[in-house]
Amino acid sequence: MLKDYKGACHIHTEYSDGSIRISDVITSAQITGLDFVILSDHNTFLPKYDGWEGWHDNLLVIIGMEVSPRREGHFLALDTRPFTDNYDDSQKYRDMTSRDCLDDVVNNGGAAFIVHPFGKRKISFSIVLEAWRHWEHNGFVGIEIWSYLHDWIDDLKLSNLWHFYKHPNLQIKGPDPKLLSLWDRLGQKRKVVGISGLDAHYRKIPFAKRPFFTYEELFKTIRTHVLIDRELVKSNEAIRFICDAHKEGRCYVSFDLLADATGFNFVADSGDRIYYMGDEVFNIKKKIHFSIKSPHQATIKLLRNGKIYKECEGTSLESLSTKKGVFRVEAYIENRPWVFTNPIYVR
Repeated sequence: MLKDYKGACHIHTEYSDGSIRISDVITSAQITGLDFVILSDHNTFLPKYDGWEGWHDNLLVIIGMEVSPRREGHFLALDTRPFTDNYDDSQKYRDMTSRDCLDDVVNNGGAAFIVHPFGKRKISFSIVLEAWRHWEHNGFVGIEIWSYLHDWIDDLKLSNLWHFYKHPNLQIKGPDPKLLSLWDRLGQKRKVVGISGLDAHYRKIPFAKRPFFTYEELFKTIRTHVLIDRELVKSNEAIRFICDAHKEGRCYVSFDLLADATGFNFVADSGDRIYYMGDEVFNIKKKIHFSIKSPHQATIKLLRNGKIYKECEGTSLESLSTKKGVFRVEAYIENRPWVFTNPIYVR
């Protein structure tokens, strides 16, 4: 049976533009009960060089990097060899194209996940992030399908800033439907993993008593749950298991502030084998049995190629199919988005 471990991804610290110490990030993650965090400072692996990667009591810290070209789309690099002896060459990636950056990371054994894929422009708040343009490039293994800060900021204006500050979680609407549609289309050609991100930046606001988001608050919200076939023990091998689960798509995204999704399960049974999230099923001519189990009452939707295939209210859903397609699950609690699984691909 697979073990469910929950973590937070896409986190910035004082090593780039987060203005928070990693020790404080670790404390916040431990307080909220996370199993792992993936840090992603811009164009640097210096936190790895400085010894932050590894176990901190029961929390596993993994050092990734947000590869951030100056005028093009960004991506998270995981499991890659540092590109200089001192783990930092910030200018190198800033002045390269996204395509060249991606080639460089892949050639160094890394896995790339496109972050904030559609970019973001909020001139009033000095936010200008370019969209990813190289969707034909097969070098990336996944995309960030749900980012807390980018969901929160979608409808932000100067006129509603105070309301958003006081009630941040009411602004969370779920993954962009256009992004989910793109993900479904990409999945019909090849496996593309969906992960979550916080894009956490600790910023103090002059007129406010506290920052817009403390990391302790953010770590209770959108998480990626990874499914691993063993107990994580305190060794560096655990880093590889977490990274591999991300690369294989053996994971799902959830808004755990609504309800802790630990234990959510989506499998397929061909009669000869059990398939899990991220698995590909080839040349199966008999019926596939899909099974979904939820730890909480929810509206559960089984989708095929982005369209609802079957839907029910409850804690489980069963379905049979002989069709090919990209099958994934969405779950909602009181009409609020909660869980989005990676697909099982029937080819």
